Amino acid sequence: MNRRNWTRKALVLASVLVCGTLLSGCSGWTDADAATPPGAAVDTNAGTQPSGDAVPMMPEADEAHLCGQVSALEGIRYRSDWEHAQGLIDNAAYASRVAAVEDGWKYMVLGSTDVSPAIKDAQQAVASGGIGYENTDFQRAVGDVAGACDAAGSLVSVSALPGQGG
Repeated sequence: MNRRNWTRKALVLASVLVCGTLLSGCSGWTDADAATPPGAAVDTNAGTQPSGDAVPMMPEADEAHLCGQVSALEGIRYRSDWEHAQGLIDNAAYASRVAAVEDGWKYMVLGSTDVSPAIKDAQQAVASGGIGYENTDFQRAVGDVAGACDAAGSLVSVSALPGQGG
């Protein structure tokens, strides 16, 4: 692989990681959240004020956040499948991406939204069979998530790489 291709792939991967971090909700934390010591409790009725010994709770996700997460994960899966099929990434890189996407589904914050039940079904399908196209339960569940996102007014969108028609 020549240096130019390697550099381009490194930039694409870095962009995917940055976008994933932004979509994960990490940017929603404030300095006050970071200043809360580990193990300090947060009174969920009062918002962000620490008290007692309970572990702080993550903020609940809304439909736009959840559907954005699904868009990011499905985009990575789609592009990675194509790159692997084209020989642009090797088996180890592909397996690493698949594992990361599965973790993304597994640890997604659900919240209490109209989209949450469909995402929970998708999480269960991932746990029982992974994200491969042969896992028909997962494929159905992702379709159900997309339908729930559409009904909530937040579409699931997957972008393509150059060469994929994007």
